[in-house]
Amino acid sequence: MMKLNRMMLLGLALVAFLTLGIGGAAWAFHDGGVAHCDGCHSMHQSADNPVSGTPNDTLLKGSDASSTCLNCHGGGGTSYHISSTDGSARNQGGDFYWMTKDYTVVVRGTPVLYGKDDHGHNVIAADFTMLVDADPDNAQAPGGTVYNATDLGCNSCHDPHGQVLGGTAAGGAAISGSGSYGATAPVDGSILGNYRLLRDTGSVAPGGMAFGTPAPIARATNVSGSSYGAIVDYGSGMSEWCANCHTTYTDGAQKHPAGNAEHLSAGYAANYNGYVATGDFTGVLASAFDGLVPFERGVTDGSLLSAAPVAGADTSSNVMCLTCHRAHASANANAGKWDFEVELLVESHALVSPDVPAGAAVYYKDAVVVDIATDYGPYQRSLCNKCHAKD
Repeated sequence: MMKLNRMMLLGLALVAFLTLGIGGAAWAFHDGGVAHCDGCHSMHQSADNPVSGTPNDTLLKGSDASSTCLNCHGGGGTSYHISSTDGSARNQGGDFYWMTKDYTVVVRGTPVLYGKDDHGHNVIAADFTMLVDADPDNAQAPGGTVYNATDLGCNSCHDPHGQVLGGTAAGGAAISGSGSYGATAPVDGSILGNYRLLRDTGSVAPGGMAFGTPAPIARATNVSGSSYGAIVDYGSGMSEWCANCHTTYTDGAQKHPAGNAEHLSAGYAANYNGYVATGDFTGVLASAFDGLVPFERGVTDGSLLSAAPVAGADTSSNVMCLTCHRAHASANANAGKWDFEVELLVESHALVSPDVPAGAAVYYKDAVVVDIATDYGPYQRSLCNKCHAKD
């Protein structure tokens, strides 16, 4: 019996070695650009459908594409969750929790409702009670007429099969690092389309819209104990990619400039690097980067992107959509990284509303919650001043 137990233990150890040791690392679900089929689909639409139990023509394990994504990406924990149950997710994209949360603030003695539909992208995820009837205010993407709100889901922006023209669809390099440019670069040196499995040139989203510009150049990096993508080094192309749907938001016509060509002047770069907080202009280049106000570095070669936080800005840096907004949703109106509607950030509506859970991550960067009064000061004004220095 003792000999048998030893043999069994030896066999188990061998299995563990073969399972964990091949290639030197365990594979993440999305490595290679596409997961195994039954991670998202149920062949016979059986009890494997854990949430909805409702058949659909793509045999998804949810009532719709977004619900299927949220089967894994919704909830708590430290992996890449994008929809928490209490507003606690702290990844760079934001938390779809805020698309389910109305909250009220008393403004000059009058209760004012801040509706859930104004906090970000109104994706349709029926199993998670997220806007089954689509965006109540915008029939199409703001700033454009090419994408209908009734079609908006996770797979509007992300290609769950990773079929980017520069990658697997063309027989090219596989995608690394959970759909981001991770620790191992694709063998052809390109990161085109790799960042977050975003749709690429020619990719057709639900509703029939074909993307005309490629996925951005960016690299997400983990930090200990946090969700993947806590720190992002943005290279180029983010605003141009957003403009696939928000077509007029990069044309510069009475709008804040954003895009590859919108480089900071020497003066704005100096403001960014010197600005620490309201009234504090003692910043230095090496530590000037602020994750609440990121910029693109003007880099088109993914191999030049860093696994560590970048230094401050220069005249190659440019403003992008994600300088001010989160890609998914935030606690603030218009998916703002900070509250655009208050003078002092300690008075941000989500911070003072009794309806917002105490543990909610209203302000955060590098996957760490920021206490505005402690980290910036009780009189901190809008973070637009990181570039404009008007406070």
